[in-house]
Amino acid sequence: MPVSFLEIDIKLFGINSLKEKRSIVKRLLSEIRSKYNISAIELANQNSKEILTLGIAFVSLDKSSTFRTQESLIEYLERKYTVENVYKEVYD
Repeated sequence: MPVSFLEIDIKLFGINSLKEKRSIVKRLLSEIRSKYNISAIELANQNSKEILTLGIAFVSLDKSSTFRTQESLIEYLERKYTVENVYKEVYD
C-alpha cells in the first residue's frame, strides 16, 4: 500500500492578521480532510500572513489511485488559491 506525502506552499493575499489566516487554515483543512479522507496539518510558516505550508499524507490501495488523488487535490487547491510550490513523495 503506497503512502503519499505532499508539502504544498500556498500564497495568501489580503490577510491582515494571523487570526484571519488561522480561520482560513482551519476551514481549508476541514474541507480537504473531509473531501479527500486525508491527514493534513499546517506544516510551517505559522507566523507568516503571506504563506501557508500544508503537510498532507494519505494511504492508497495502489500507486495509480495515489497519483489520481494527489493530482485531484492539487487541482482543487489551485482553483481556490495561488499554489507556489508542491513537493510530492510516494513510499511503497
